[in-house]
Amino acid sequence: MLKTRFHRVRTALPVTLLLLVPAAASADPPPGYYDGVNSLTRSGLRSTLHGVIDDHIRFPYTSANTDTWNILELADEDPANPGAILDVYKNATFTKAGGGNSFYNREHTWPNSYGFPDDEPGNYPYTDCHQLFLSDIDYNSDRGNNPFRSCSGACSEDPTVANHGRGGGSGVYPGNSNWFTGSGSTGSWETWKGRRGDVARALLYLDVRYEGGTHGVTGVSEPDLILTDNQALIATSGGNNASVAHMGMLSTLLAWHREDPVDDLERHRNDTVASFQGNRNPFIDHPEWASCAFAGDCGSFHTLTPCRLIDTRNPDGPYAGPALASETSRLFTLAGQCGIPATAEAVVVNVTAVNPPAEGQMTGYPAGLTPPATNTISFAAGRTRANNAVLPLSSAGVLAVRPFVANGEAVHLVMDVTGYID
Repeated sequence: MLKTRFHRVRTALPVTLLLLVPAAASADPPPGYYDGVNSLTRSGLRSTLHGVIDDHIRFPYTSANTDTWNILELADEDPANPGAILDVYKNATFTKAGGGNSFYNREHTWPNSYGFPDDEPGNYPYTDCHQLFLSDIDYNSDRGNNPFRSCSGACSEDPTVANHGRGGGSGVYPGNSNWFTGSGSTGSWETWKGRRGDVARALLYLDVRYEGGTHGVTGVSEPDLILTDNQALIATSGGNNASVAHMGMLSTLLAWHREDPVDDLERHRNDTVASFQGNRNPFIDHPEWASCAFAGDCGSFHTLTPCRLIDTRNPDGPYAGPALASETSRLFTLAGQCGIPATAEAVVVNVTAVNPPAEGQMTGYPAGLTPPATNTISFAAGRTRANNAVLPLSSAGVLAVRPFVANGEAVHLVMDVTGYID
């Protein structure tokens, strides 16, 4: 299977510029930000997404310069009052007061005790603002380091306040309240229904962002953070950062992700954090990717009656001649051909290099991207060669094909489709 690859250049913007120009509310990702993502398979999606969002710019947890307080007070700003914040659990509005106030503090949705307890210059998840939220101090204390999971009416209640048309009420499970019981890995915290999707997507992001290894710019070691439904794996790390750490509960978080869809409050948050760190939470921009990345549900395969899409041996035309020139990409619009719908993300095809005049290879990839390093088919001089492949399409249903043929020769292509994935 063809898997697209790409590389991004990350440039740290001056801190003063970042403070002067916060992200606009509900902005789209930068053009091309997700172009290298392969969402056809679970492994392909996780690998390419990690390549997009890793190696972000770290800001200190607490500092005289720009720190997480500055970023979070913009990210969690009350949409009706730029001088206040809206906290994640109580749904209360607090006048912005900065670090050390007695009303709200910073909540690690993935408790730092589970994998990265030390606030050090090389500890990236500790200060990652995609997972930090401003929270009422008492509610944050009640949550502690309990895993996220469903509770019951027998649990203790932390009610929300009515604010911006959401929250309020108490006494009846689940209502608009947070519910909790126990402590540590055996405890539970059920986030209220208005923000449970937000915390779920924060943890889904962490699982893909942190996969061990080292930071690509600074070279410091990073943990492998893994969401699980196995409570026994969730353990504190003592005084040392762990190489592998777990948090849960995965099935609960996926359910919350579905129950509480992305809204403009969360989009604003994503844009603001990205304007500082340089990376985004992909599960806010593309909620549909969660089921593929964590449950392996990556779309449906549909069979088609075998149908010829391309034959360059025929007289010149959009799907015919001339032969493909070496080191030149040619575009083919496949959506609408042979029963391939506009919703198709990839096609299942048989690719044939017909009687090539010299050795070489050919690559199929989504139009608009850089050709990947992998080949769809390799061939030898004078030998017709065929290969089955799954080739991703651009959002407009366009496939690019680029051959390399020794001595600058051209090669004929025949392509038959047998199915598609949407």
